[in-house]
This record gives sequence, C-alpha cells and structure tokens, in this order.
Amino acid sequence: MNKEELLQELSSKVSVGEISREEVMSRLNLEPAMQREDEESTKKISHFSITKMLYVLGVVIVIIGIAFFVAQVWDDIGSFGRIVVTLGLGLLTTAIGSVLLKQKPEEKIGPIFHVIGGVLIPGGAMVTLSELSVEVVSLWPVTFTFGIIFIFYLLLNSVHKNAILTFFAIANGTAFIYLLVESIVDGQFYNHGDLYAYLTMVIGASYLLLAQHFREGWNKELVGVLYFFGITGFLGAAFSQVFDSVPWQMLYFLIVIGGLFLSIYMKSRSILVMSTLFLIAHVSYITSEYFADSIGWPISLVILGFIFIGLGYSSVAINKKYIQKS
Repeated sequence: MNKEELLQELSSKVSVGEISREEVMSRLNLEPAMQREDEESTKKISHFSITKMLYVLGVVIVIIGIAFFVAQVWDDIGSFGRIVVTLGLGLLTTAIGSVLLKQKPEEKIGPIFHVIGGVLIPGGAMVTLSELSVEVVSLWPVTFTFGIIFIFYLLLNSVHKNAILTFFAIANGTAFIYLLVESIVDGQFYNHGDLYAYLTMVIGASYLLLAQHFREGWNKELVGVLYFFGITGFLGAAFSQVFDSVPWQMLYFLIVIGGLFLSIYMKSRSILVMSTLFLIAHVSYITSEYFADSIGWPISLVILGFIFIGLGYSSVAINKKYIQKS
C-alpha cells in the first residue's frame, strides 16, 4: 500500500467514524505540535498588538510634545523659526519616514514618521503663508496650497505604496475639493448649503467606491475607515435635506434602505450600523413632525419604541446572517 492509498483509507475511516480525529492526533503525537503553533500564534498577535499600541501612544506623545514646545517658543523664534518648527519639521519627519520605508519596508517605523509629518505639513503650510504675508483676500492661496500637498502625497504614495500615505492623500484631496468649491462660490457658504450637501454626498459615495476598490491590496487597512466616513457623510448630508422637504422625506427612506442592502453587498458593519441609526433618526423626525399632534405624543412614543426594537432586531439579524460569516 503506497502513501496515497494509506491516506485515503485513513480519511475514509475518519469520515465514517471508525477512527476519531483525537485518536489520530494522539497516535501521531500531533497535539503538542499544534499547541505550540497556537501558543506561537497567540504570542505573535499579542506582540503585534502591544507594538502597535506603543507606536500609537508614541505618536500622540510626540505630536503633543511638539505642540507644547512650539507654543512655548512661538513668540521668540521669529518668522523663519516658525516655518522651520512646523513645515520644516514636517518635511524632515516625512523624509525620515521615506528612508525607513525604503530600508525597512517590513517594519512599521517608517509609517510612524509619516503620520507625524502628515499632521505637521498642512499646518506648517498655513503658517508659511501667514509668515510670508501672503495677501489672503480670498481662499485661493489656501486652496492652491492644499492642492500642492495633495499632489505631493499622490507622488509620494506612487513611490512607497503605503496605506498611511494613501490616507493623507485622501484627506488633503478632500480638503482641496471643499476649498476649491468654496473659492469658486466666493465664500458665500450660507447661500449655497444645498451645494455643499450634494458635494458631501458625492465625496461620501467616492469613499465607498474607494473602500470597495481597496478590499484587496496594500490599502485594505483603510477599508473600515472609508466605509465609516463614506456612509456617514453620504447619509448625513442627505438627511440635512429632509427638513421641510416632502420629496426628500420620501426619498430618504429609499436611501437608508438602500444603505442596508449595501451593507450586505459590501459586508460592512459600519454601513449597517450607520444606515440603521440614520433610519431611526428619520423615523423619529417623521413621527414627531406628522403624528405627534394627531394621535398623541405618548402613543407616538410607544409606536416609535416598537419600531426601534424591530430595527434593532433586523440589524442584528442582517449582521449575523450576511456580514458576520464573511
């Protein structure tokens, strides 16, 4: 009997119950080896979690320390010194992060420096505009600055292909889009509320598309973040149009129900939770707007409570059946 026949016979006996899996593992002395693998895997996960926690804590402490240091010496260092400790320090930490990403791509230390740089560079750019006495009669100088930062991170990301750089490219690109629209409409924000609502819906939808595109590859760490901000921005902006607009009040039910179906398709708990919360908010608004005076507020509250229970149950059921298994 050759090896293949022996393995097939053993597999058939295990499947019909003549031999248990425990007996096979005990006879072949596999249990200690599997236990060692589980212990090593647990140690790796624990070590990784602790390392990531220390990295995050370190970044927060460094940024807070830099902020306090700059605040203490701000009045004494002059214009050039202010640019150096903000924009200059941001560019320096970004350069160090790029070097570390090239030399040690498998480690997480390079992205840490890029996080620090990504926080400092936009603020440093605004400080530079202020210290160079740029005449800010409109938002165009700020808009162009964020456009440059956006292009800078796109180019940097094309070299390193890192999720942190993708995040800062998206963040600065989003700021650039809002500033560009604000500059075009000449700063009349309160006269163009609907415009910004629709713009936020478009940006939210683009986040969802990016998240779906990033599910496989080096940007997959951003999927959860993009799902959350995408669906929150889209549904939040759409909900702002509901007040005093009957067509939007009817349309919004379809939008949030579509969000529930989208959570199943994209296997996202963030989309499920936010769609459920916005559906609850919309039902609450409709109830208070149209039914409170007609059938009495206490009865409305009872009905609303049962609706919330039903929505909560449906949300849990969708999560268990369609999302949790993925």
